[in-house]
Amino acid sequence: MKKLLFAVILIVSVAGCKKGGGVSVSLFGKWEVRRVYNGNILPQDSVYKPGNGNVLQFNNDSTYARYAKGQQTGQGVFHVIKNGFKNNQTSYDEIYFDGDSSFRSIITLNNDLLTLKPLIPDISTTDFQKIQN
Repeated sequence: MKKLLFAVILIVSVAGCKKGGGVSVSLFGKWEVRRVYNGNILPQDSVYKPGNGNVLQFNNDSTYARYAKGQQTGQGVFHVIKNGFKNNQTSYDEIYFDGDSSFRSIITLNNDLLTLKPLIPDISTTDFQKIQN
């Protein structure tokens, strides 16, 4: 169940960019899952304590690594689309992993909080806390 949860979080989550282009420097680093909510399919709404080991790491060369309970479970390339989603007069950046742009998420950075909100409404939104630059 936890592996499925983290796989969904990963697919729905992380941000992407082209090398050297357009990604906020504050995205780079390690982010640990704190909350999963508002999805209609698994995983169910959950709150995670610090030190849970469910981490998403973004590197400045547009690569990422994901960890579940401290063990690496995946890696690849992420892509960020600047101002890719528009709602009325507001634009948001989008992120997707590897080459699968069908699983894009709106990415929001607020200090040390990263939120990935999938464009597919049945998939949960995930909040991450920055744990390392």
